[in-house]
Amino acid sequence: MTILKIIDTFTFYGIDVVLLAALTAVTVQIFKLTFLKNFKKKLLTFLPFIVGTAYYAVYAGLVNWSVSYVINEYADVLEHGVSVGAVATLTYVLYEQFVREKSPTSATEGVISTLIEGYVPSDSVESVAKEIAAAIERDVTGNGANRAAEILKENGIEEISERDVQLLSKLIIETLAHVNTTSKP
Repeated sequence: MTILKIIDTFTFYGIDVVLLAALTAVTVQIFKLTFLKNFKKKLLTFLPFIVGTAYYAVYAGLVNWSVSYVINEYADVLEHGVSVGAVATLTYVLYEQFVREKSPTSATEGVISTLIEGYVPSDSVESVAKEIAAAIERDVTGNGANRAAEILKENGIEEISERDVQLLSKLIIETLAHVNTTSKP
């Protein structure tokens, strides 16, 4: 596909598709962060296309002052709606790759994140790992496993048992002790 074909595509569909795509990208992110945060990620892949098609259908109905236009020209509405979803997805990917600054995590937080994944909700793994790492680092009593267990109890999923919390907190301490001794010269 040449650059001329890409430009031709955008000139064919117009600025309305680009603006609706921006609105779609924002809407999808709000949905993902609010009431769809526990939804399966694979199914969320289709969300920009569904929302984009819905937005384009509303837009086409308002521009033509007719709901019958949306029904009679459903193929055109669907084609433009899928284009809105595709541009919204492209916008999101470009944002994630080039604009958004990801917070750098330390090796300790990376290890803890790996160990607690599946025991805490996926959207809070990084923050819980950071909290556990900070608690262990501040601990001067040598009792970091108890503080890690407290944090896991507060933030863990409901299905995690007391025994799992205790074992996981001890595993975190032992793994970090091993990582720290093998990484020092």
